[in-house]
Amino acid sequence: MASTENLSIELRDIVKRFGSAPAVSSVSLGIFRGEFFSLLGPSGCGKTTLLRLIAGFEYPDGGEIWIQGRNVANVAPNERPVNMVFQHYALFPHLNVYDNVAFGLRMRRFGKAQVDCGVREALSAVELEGFEKRFPHQLSGGQQQRVALARALANRPEVLLLDEPLAALDERLRKSMRQELKALQHRVGITFLYVTHDQEEALTLADRLAVMEGGRIVQLGTPQEIYEFPQSSFVADFVGISNLLPGRVAEVEQLLVSDNGSQGARRRAWIEVPDVGRVVAYIENGMDLGGEVVLALRPERIHLSTSQVEDLENRMSGKIERTVFLGSDVHYHVRLSNGKTLLARSIYSPLRRTRKEGDRVYLQWRAEDVSVLSA
Repeated sequence: MASTENLSIELRDIVKRFGSAPAVSSVSLGIFRGEFFSLLGPSGCGKTTLLRLIAGFEYPDGGEIWIQGRNVANVAPNERPVNMVFQHYALFPHLNVYDNVAFGLRMRRFGKAQVDCGVREALSAVELEGFEKRFPHQLSGGQQQRVALARALANRPEVLLLDEPLAALDERLRKSMRQELKALQHRVGITFLYVTHDQEEALTLADRLAVMEGGRIVQLGTPQEIYEFPQSSFVADFVGISNLLPGRVAEVEQLLVSDNGSQGARRRAWIEVPDVGRVVAYIENGMDLGGEVVLALRPERIHLSTSQVEDLENRMSGKIERTVFLGSDVHYHVRLSNGKTLLARSIYSPLRRTRKEGDRVYLQWRAEDVSVLSA
């Protein structure tokens, strides 16, 4: 955990139960000042409960919640330096944009000049100047979401909490709003804590993210770290798409590798995959001969062709069972001779022939392209 002076939020061994069911189990986490941080996981994993605990809408059964160096675990929501943006905006339909944004400032009994200045600064931040007199029903979904953001920013919170704020928007608008959110966070410079079940959203927006499963954080890191180096089958399958193959470590070779003049050890292994054959990969310490493992192979790491490529250590042959054209890329579902199916993905080009169903192909990849996970 980072030193507390660099943290906006620090959670220490947080526990929350609803009846006998644990919703959050022993979560410890540090979020840096000015960071765009995301909690990612499926429905029911505890991410929204964790957000509500930080906001003060729920109180923990155990542990501490520190915000800006103050333990707020038992502090009322209105006394915490945070504001929350909800999935369905929660705008007042009978108030215009100006009065919606001004609401929190007036509740805090600011003077008219302070309210006016705060509203105009907040609307400028979300690029809605000139919309002050419009009512929510006169706005698009994206504009309503920006009003909700402006209302939260007007109170100048230390931390902005966002609970699936783009879920109600259509796909095209959602992608546009992602870019706006990221740009807004850079402009205002405050900490954003963003909850989502959409892995593309988390990978696009977050500086770092935590993947949650069953009330626990199962992996923490940058988007690239989590995508490239998943630490469990759950993460490999939930964050992006992976081909998962069970196997057993059949042979291990210790290698000495040089890196900028220094030498280190690396372990190359041959993994026996039932009914498929052997796969060459690199394994971590602690994975021993005979150990049960799971191979995770991203579809875009598979080279699909009708000829063999000699510098790719792994090779399987099969027949294309289904071709799915997705515009920018093409997904190939390839059935191996043993009946198993692997997914390969290629970037679409009109200059390159798209493989057809029934074509016989080779699936090939490097040893470095497959993650070996503990079973």
